[in-house]
Amino acid sequence: MSIFGIAKRGFGRAVKKYKQSKIASGKATRSERIKYGERSPDIKSVPVSKTVTKEGAEASVKKTKSDAYLKNIDEVNKHQRNIHKGKEAAKKLEHMVDTKRAYKIGKKSIHPSDPGKKKQIGAD
Repeated sequence: MSIFGIAKRGFGRAVKKYKQSKIASGKATRSERIKYGERSPDIKSVPVSKTVTKEGAEASVKKTKSDAYLKNIDEVNKHQRNIHKGKEAAKKLEHMVDTKRAYKIGKKSIHPSDPGKKKQIGAD
């Protein structure tokens, strides 16, 4: 074996010992923990939720949609308050209309869209 091969083997052991001390101190990354034996690449410890039923899932979807609607309302209101400061807020409102997080009635009236409803009133 050449001098470089021996050095490489020795350095490998030194690196492994360093990585294991880093893992022990809690400062290692996930890839280091997987490579040096402190973490399995598969997630095995996530328990099955006991609250997932048909009714629970529907309530969860409804809650998520209402949260998204509230977020849309807050963002539209924030941009409408900031619209006198410049074109940036107007561009953001137009982007919300383009991505269907808001809709226009007429030329200037912009309203937040509700993800829980199929078709918005007055939306084009």
